[in-house]
Amino acid sequence: NDCKYCMPCQYGLDIPAILLHYNKCVNQGNLAESTQDPNYARARKIFLVGYDRSVPKLRQADHCIGCRDCVKECPQRIDIPAEMQRIHKYVEDLRQNTLGTNI
Repeated sequence: NDCKYCMPCQYGLDIPAILLHYNKCVNQGNLAESTQDPNYARARKIFLVGYDRSVPKLRQADHCIGCRDCVKECPQRIDIPAEMQRIHKYVEDLRQNTLGTNI
């Protein structure tokens, strides 16, 4: 969603851009589940390049400290800190080429 009720984030995250990029990759089938997926290399590149282009490094999910201020503002009651943690883990697994290996 791009409603921006969660903004501004006091820690500088661009929450809408992070969620939009993730959801775009989901909708386009560019979200690998493991390094064994047939389209892993392609999906990995699309996700990581797109993430770095659409969300500046200092505004990415790894900067979330879990203060939960954004949750109070979200009309959809999305657990944004949990989503940021999940997306950050996904990004790190892609960067380290360990997606699906530490299940």
